[in-house]
Amino acid sequence: MDEFQMIATMLDEPPAPETEAAVRRRLAAGMREPGGPAPARRVWRRPALWGGFGVAATAAGVAGAVALASGTTPRAPDPVDARPVSAQTVLLAAAKQADAAPAAGEYWHVRALQALPTQVGPKSNRYWMDKLVVNETWTNAAGVAWSGHREVGARPHSAADEVAWRRDGAPTRWDLGTADTPGGGRVVLSASPRPGDVVKVKGPHTVAVCDKEMSFQQAQALPAQPDALKNALRNAMLGNDDGPVPGSARNGFLQQCLAGLLAEVPTRPKVRGAAYRALASLPGVTSAGPATDGGGRRGVGLVLQSARGPLYRLVIDPKTSLVLSESVEQTGAAAKVKSKFRQTRYLAAGWTDSGPKAPAVP
Repeated sequence: MDEFQMIATMLDEPPAPETEAAVRRRLAAGMREPGGPAPARRVWRRPALWGGFGVAATAAGVAGAVALASGTTPRAPDPVDARPVSAQTVLLAAAKQADAAPAAGEYWHVRALQALPTQVGPKSNRYWMDKLVVNETWTNAAGVAWSGHREVGARPHSAADEVAWRRDGAPTRWDLGTADTPGGGRVVLSASPRPGDVVKVKGPHTVAVCDKEMSFQQAQALPAQPDALKNALRNAMLGNDDGPVPGSARNGFLQQCLAGLLAEVPTRPKVRGAAYRALASLPGVTSAGPATDGGGRRGVGLVLQSARGPLYRLVIDPKTSLVLSESVEQTGAAAKVKSKFRQTRYLAAGWTDSGPKAPAVP
């Protein structure tokens, strides 16, 4: 049983014949880096992470993302070969797909759905609502970027929070107090969607890699070999905008830097492939088996853990190399603070000819 068959069996889903044939050819080529540069394209800043998409939407005006069905009949796993698939196997299979990903279109486009946990309610009945936000970015080959933003409503963070919300009378609007911005005013959380907008990003630095602001050209120049890419990211973390990363935290930070290249930054396809291979070589990366992204799309869960810091989880589709979702879970005492839990669900990531516009409600 080869890597693709192992992954397909784990997901309990047979591959399409044409996809299987293509993946087998790429896997047979081994881990050598094919020559020839990929077309130059664009880059994006890492979005905030979000959480709490396990509960059915209940707040008025909030529409859930559509679950994607496989369109195939599930098959029973082989009792002999349905064994656990390692993170390395999953990542190397995704790397081969990333190498061959298309890179044609006017804009690199990322559309992400986020939830920002916010505590509301009277003192005797506090509960958490997730403020749902859609963020989108478009960047063209000249490095010009646009950013779109839209609040799409709020809903209870968990089943227990839904009970408390209903006990509070199921309100759809919360006054959070005076804003701490120069413009002042009141901060209001609403269960209803608000108008969206799109603005042109100012300045040449439209990308963040390892928390370091970069231009489109700098992101395009990232190396497409795993070891060279790791070295480039280590250099970036030493000079990132928040100061050098302590030595004890560098493995975890490098994990996060590589994960950021998989969905957000418009690097060359082979750079994404190198990022998958580099991630496969790091300690603390394990497979969590079959997983969903919170919207019904199926993939493989990966856990990124280091000696210090939070726990990161990815759900990827190895057959397409797409990242479906990303989350961060605090550990230790910080695990009790829901506002520190974040997750991002990627609704779109790739090249498109459709230009910037105000985000629509999912």
